[in-house]
Amino acid sequence: MEATDNSRSQVEAFRRFAGTRKGALTVAAVAAALAGLVLLVFASQYKDSVQGGNAERAALVADRLIPKGTSGAIVVSGGLFRQTQVRDSDLKAGAVADGSALAGRVATRDIYPGQQITSADFAAGADPLRGQLKGNQRAIAIPLDGSHGLIGQVRTGDRVDILAGFNATNGNTGAGRPEVRTLLGNVLVLNAPGADNSGKNTTNNNGSNVTVRVAAGDATKLAFASDNGKIWIVLRPPTGGTNPSAAPATLESLLSGSPSISTGGN
Repeated sequence: MEATDNSRSQVEAFRRFAGTRKGALTVAAVAAALAGLVLLVFASQYKDSVQGGNAERAALVADRLIPKGTSGAIVVSGGLFRQTQVRDSDLKAGAVADGSALAGRVATRDIYPGQQITSADFAAGADPLRGQLKGNQRAIAIPLDGSHGLIGQVRTGDRVDILAGFNATNGNTGAGRPEVRTLLGNVLVLNAPGADNSGKNTTNNNGSNVTVRVAAGDATKLAFASDNGKIWIVLRPPTGGTNPSAAPATLESLLSGSPSISTGGN
């Protein structure tokens, strides 16, 4: 009972003090100090959160299209990415910071230029060839020498046109009639040997297989042309390649100067 009376007397004394001019100024000063302290704490926490969001970390970004099914080894050896610094607030979950993290893994989806590479984009044990085939698509290997196949220059993931050359025989005269035509356009290269990070040829030019993806019906045409004629691979631009119609090139068309082959510009 005595403690309660003492507490009430202290409250009454504070009220009387606060009611005076000096007391009111003291209370106001203490309140202002507390408000300032709260503001400082809030500002400090806000600053820390902003600075934390602006902190930068290393991340790998695709430098060109990485098709689904591309092995991590090809991504690294082909230099298909660049390392950059990304703010924490923009960093994707599972972002890959070093190419060694892709060892033994295969892309499970297409990764487009400028896109951050994440661990979810790659899986261990996936098949780099079968992962890029579906429906009517087929993989076929073409035996080519260095000059006809750009061996060491064409890389996995490139898009190419395929030319076929034949030396047909005129049924009436028996004379040969050589001809070269575009057999297939905009074909995806699934596997190409012999290029390092800079694109320098690291193989000999005696011959290698280049594996491409074509429609089932075109696989038959390509196999026939490979066995009975000559095949060339023509590299397309990485992006924006066009498909001009090109008439077959023959000796007559070249000698006559007729524009049998459309270049589609310089």
